Amino acid sequence: MEINSINTEPTPHITHDMVKCGICRSEIKRGASIYQEGLTFGVVCEKCYKNNSQQDLELMANLFLAYGGYFGKLKQKRFTVYKTIKNLMAKFQPAKDLDSLIELNIKMMHQALLYGVTPQELIHGLKILINE
Repeated sequence: MEINSINTEPTPHITHDMVKCGICRSEIKRGASIYQEGLTFGVVCEKCYKNNSQQDLELMANLFLAYGGYFGKLKQKRFTVYKTIKNLMAKFQPAKDLDSLIELNIKMMHQALLYGVTPQELIHGLKILINE
């Protein structure tokens, strides 16, 4: 995405904030992609656009809008995706009914995203842990 201006000369007294990815909050210097979520549009960096489906981008944007944060905000380099998912599972209590299960899934997904775990990685990791 390129931002065009009527004034072609730089104006030293006016500063503009860099456009940031709606998912990971990285600064977008070039190569942004626009995706539609409902009736609104979001701007994402090339990495987020290439690594996530349209449905995942919409899910992530909605969760961050509702609960705050951004993808990878709490990421710890010394933890693997497997260890992060295992720690998340230990953090949440088992659900007692369908409503609690839905709430648990939403909270776990949001936490996973904050730790830099994609929806596909979370699902795959949960399947592995359940089969252990």
